[in-house]
Amino acid sequence: MKCEGIIFAHDEQEVNGYYYLSPSAQSQLPGYQYSGKDNSLVYKYILSPLATFLVNNLTPQWLAPNTITLLGLALMGVSYSFMWYYCPKLDEGLGEGVPHWIFLFNCVAMITYQTLDNMDGKQARRTKSSSPLGLLFDHGCDSLNSLPGAVNWAVACGLGFTFDPVQAWFVISCPMTLFYITTWEEYYTHELILPIINGPNEGLVAGASFSLISFIWGVQYWHETSWFDRFIEPYSSKLLPSTVSSIIPDYGIRNVDLIFYICVVWLIQEETLKIYQVARKYGASSLKNLLPYIFLMASSTYIGAYYPEFLARNTRVCLNLVSALFSEMVIQLMLDHMSKEPYTPYRLTLIPLVVLIIMLHINLLSDTIVDEYVLTYAVVAW
Repeated sequence: MKCEGIIFAHDEQEVNGYYYLSPSAQSQLPGYQYSGKDNSLVYKYILSPLATFLVNNLTPQWLAPNTITLLGLALMGVSYSFMWYYCPKLDEGLGEGVPHWIFLFNCVAMITYQTLDNMDGKQARRTKSSSPLGLLFDHGCDSLNSLPGAVNWAVACGLGFTFDPVQAWFVISCPMTLFYITTWEEYYTHELILPIINGPNEGLVAGASFSLISFIWGVQYWHETSWFDRFIEPYSSKLLPSTVSSIIPDYGIRNVDLIFYICVVWLIQEETLKIYQVARKYGASSLKNLLPYIFLMASSTYIGAYYPEFLARNTRVCLNLVSALFSEMVIQLMLDHMSKEPYTPYRLTLIPLVVLIIMLHINLLSDTIVDEYVLTYAVVAW
C-alpha cells in the first residue's frame, strides 16, 4: 500500500537500504525501540504461554516472523472471501441456504490469526531478527485485518445495513476506532499500552466465540431474546429504575443488542479517557491528527444514512474502500511515529471520497457511472 507524504530518496541519499523515506526518517527508523505492555489477563496466562510453547516446540528456526504474520492474515482473507461469497449483504445468514461451516471456519481462522500474531514477535526475538520494519509489517497486517475481521463478526451475528444499520456499522467501525486511537496515542506517548480488556485479545476471542455459537445454533440465535428473558427480565422491576424499564420493548432485548449496548459503553469510556489524557498532556493541537479518521467515519456514516440504495448496490465495495483508506492513514501514522516524522492529517486519498459525496448529492449521474467510480476508487486505493 502506498503511503502519502513519503519522499523518494535518491541514490546519494539512501541510508541502510531504505528508499521511500526522507533522509531524516531513514536515519531515525533503524534506531526505533518498541515500548509497550499488554495488561490482558487472558494474554498473560493463556495466549502468551500458548504462543511461547508453539514457537519453542513446533516452529522451525528458519521460518521468518513475517511469514508467520502473513499466514495468519491470509487465513483471515480466505474466511472473509467465504463470508463475502455467501453473505454479500452481511445478513443473509438469517435466511436459508447459508452453510453453517463458514462460521466454524471463521472461528478457527480468528483464533489461528490471533495465535500466529502472538507468535511472530516471539519468533523474531528467538531468531534475533527483530527490526522496526518487521514491527511495522506486523502492525500493518493487523490494520488490514481490522475491517474484514469485524465484517465477519457482523455476518456471524446477522447484522446488515438493511434492518440493523446502526448495530452493523458500530460492530464494523469499532475495531478501527480502537486501532486508530491507540496508534494515535502511541504517536505521542511513544508506548503502546493495552488495557486489561482489549481488542487483540478478548475482542478476537469474543468474535471467534460468536462465530462458534452461530455454527452450533445458527445466526438466528443472536436475534432471540433468551439472555434478556433468563438474566434480566425476572429482575428488571427490582434492579432497574422505572424510567429505564419503561423503555424496554415488550418483546424484550435481543441477544445481539445486549452485546451492542455493552460495547458502546465500553468503547466510549475507554476512548474518551485516552483522548482526554493525550490532549491534556500534549495540547489540543494533538487532536488534529484524529481528523482523517473522523472524516472517514463521518463520510461513511453520511453515505450510509442518506444514500442507502447506493450502499445496498455496493456494500462490499464500500467496505473494502473504507478498509483501504483506514489502513493507509493508520500505517502512515505508525511509520511517522517510528521514524519521528510529523504526521500529515490531510490525506490526499480522501479527496476522491469528497468527490463521491458530491456525485451522490447532485444526483446528475447515472447509477452505473457512480458505481463504476466507487469501484475504481476502491481498486486504486488498494
